[in-house]
Amino acid sequence: MKLIQKPKTLTEEAFEILQDAIIRNQLQFNVLYSATELGQMLGGISRTPVREAAQMLEKIGIVKIEKNRGIRILPTSFATMMESFQIRLMLEVPLIRRATELRREQDVEQLNQIFEEFKQKATSGDITGTLRADRDYHLALLQIVGNQKAIDIISNSRNQVLIAGSATIPHSRSCVETFEDHLQLHHAFIEGEASQAADLMKAHIINTATLLIQQESAKRQGWSDYASKDYLNWI
Repeated sequence: MKLIQKPKTLTEEAFEILQDAIIRNQLQFNVLYSATELGQMLGGISRTPVREAAQMLEKIGIVKIEKNRGIRILPTSFATMMESFQIRLMLEVPLIRRATELRREQDVEQLNQIFEEFKQKATSGDITGTLRADRDYHLALLQIVGNQKAIDIISNSRNQVLIAGSATIPHSRSCVETFEDHLQLHHAFIEGEASQAADLMKAHIINTATLLIQQESAKRQGWSDYASKDYLNWI
């Protein structure tokens, strides 16, 4: 039986829309936006839900609220990006191990369906669709364990990377290469190989981090890829 979905509040809707706008670069870094201005962008809502949404965004490090001035979008630093990948390694690796141990037949069927959609988006060269399918695949794996707090933390960490304006697709790898980076992981999950699935998830996250840091180091001052593995390999 399906559960009735609780309607979202204006604050929750504003949070999701603003976060998505930042990820899509529809709001500019280091520009001050007033609550009134953002409210107008959101369809004319009042300042209160905008301010509450901004407070939620500030808690996860996406914006800074400057008293009596406005809301400033913060760019993602090298340190913040590395911390985001560290968090994913700390949480996502043991969670995929547990998900593989707990998986049921319906979980396998659902993951196969999501993985097939991932493949279709990748082979068609749909960049946005591939990024979304990648996110949905990881989310479906995590939901098997059911730790919503961990899922929220991982989602915020992934968003920190996207907010940097960064994605390895299409700059460092193609849609198909991104999909193929999940093939062995998916096979290990389907076969119930929990330890192997955990090892492959770790390798996948480190590979993504390495490609991204190399990519961004070439165009950002103060970024360097030489120490990126040292930031991650200890986990």
